[in-house]
Order: sequence, then C-alpha cells, then structure tokens
Amino acid sequence: MKQKFLYLRLFIGITLIVVGIFLWHLRTSNAFTDAQPSVPQTTAVASAPKAATIAGSPMNLSIPSLNMNLPVINGYYDKYNKEWTLTLDKVQYATVTPLPNNAGGNTFLYGHYRPEVFAYLHHIKMGATATVMTANHHTFTYQLTNVRVTNPNDDSIFNYQGPPILTIQTCTGTFFQYRQLFTFKLVSAS
Repeated sequence: MKQKFLYLRLFIGITLIVVGIFLWHLRTSNAFTDAQPSVPQTTAVASAPKAATIAGSPMNLSIPSLNMNLPVINGYYDKYNKEWTLTLDKVQYATVTPLPNNAGGNTFLYGHYRPEVFAYLHHIKMGATATVMTANHHTFTYQLTNVRVTNPNDDSIFNYQGPPILTIQTCTGTFFQYRQLFTFKLVSAS
C-alpha cells in the first residue's frame, strides 16, 4: 500500500512538472499575451530618436509674472492621516510625487498661503510660466493651464499618469478650509 501511494505521488509530481514546463513555454512564446505580431524590418517606419530623460531634485521655484522666487525643500505626506509637513516660509516638494522631469508624471509643490510663500499665487494669469531649478542644474519651464479648488483630503494628484506636469497647491477659502491647485504643463527642459 505504501509503495502504491509513493508511485501515485511520483506520478502527480512529474505531471505537475510537465504541465509547468508547458505553461512556461506558452508564456514565453507570447501565447498568453496581447503582443502584436512582429513587423518585418523592411516595413518598419523610422521614428525620431527619443530625447534622454532628465530629472532632478527641485531647489527653486520662480514665477516671473508674480515676481516670485522661492526656495524649495522636501516635504512629506502621511497617507494614513492625509497630512503634509509644512513650513512658514518655503515651498515644499512632495517627495511622494515624481521629480521634475521631461518624461511624465505630476511633480507636486505646495506651501502656505502666506506673504513669504503663496499669498499672491491667486493673481496668476492663464498662460503664465513657472520655472523649477534643480540641484543638478536642470531647468524646467511650465505654463499654467488650469486652476481648481478642492477639499483638503483630495489625493487624486497621486493618480495622474501622463505627460510631465507641475501642480502647485496652497490654501483658499474664508477659513483656508479648501485647497487651490494650479496645474502647469511642461514647455521646456534643459
């Protein structure tokens, strides 16, 4: 009886190995993927080479139309309490968002509605530019495309996927109970 049970276990083990190898072969041969059929090289269309990705830790934010030139430091978000670290006199870069870059994502800067930081940001006009200088000497220039007001618990900025943008947030409302988001598209990076 023990020998019969041993042969059954051996048979099941070998069967599982064979099925596993078969499934692995199908997986590596793209049978389970939505891969496009390969295009013969003779019909491939040449495309322009993609620009190298550049990125850097933000050090300075400048908005010339508002005569604003501010230092940027790292800021941290506690996703469980939905709270941000804040200073009274500096812009903060949300380290949970992408660095300024020319590839994609939403770089998020935020600060208090105070004269030392963003008290005059609400005067900005559509199309105005903002420039972020990085610690590794890159310059990212953005153009204002959207302004909206949201509640303090809105964390939808973390869901953005697309071309590189910059979002700047400050407080708004009679009792500063809301958040005003200023969204900029990337226009140049060097």
